[in-house]
Amino acid sequence: MEVSPTPPTLSQEQRVEASRLAVANRRRRAEIKRQVKAGDLSLEELFDLAKDEQCVAQMRAYDLISALPAIGEVKAERIMTKASIAKTRRIRGLGPKQRAELFRALVR
Repeated sequence: MEVSPTPPTLSQEQRVEASRLAVANRRRRAEIKRQVKAGDLSLEELFDLAKDEQCVAQMRAYDLISALPAIGEVKAERIMTKASIAKTRRIRGLGPKQRAELFRALVR
């Protein structure tokens, strides 16, 4: 019989702080996606930003690609398949070959 791990015991203050941090991270990722969609933030700038900001590095690559101008869900999936990027891969988890293939696919 498999025993599932028990979640850590957190105080009410720790829960509130974790929730506040999670909301702030989601808002930051949404802002980044809006900037990418508007063309105010390039891929190069985003990858540089991901080096410094943990919440940006935790964005899913699929969310980033589908947020790019003129790229929808179907095109994003094609690009990811061609670059050998799993749909669940996060930005920080992209290897150098995957990044290079991503840039190649997006240069018109």
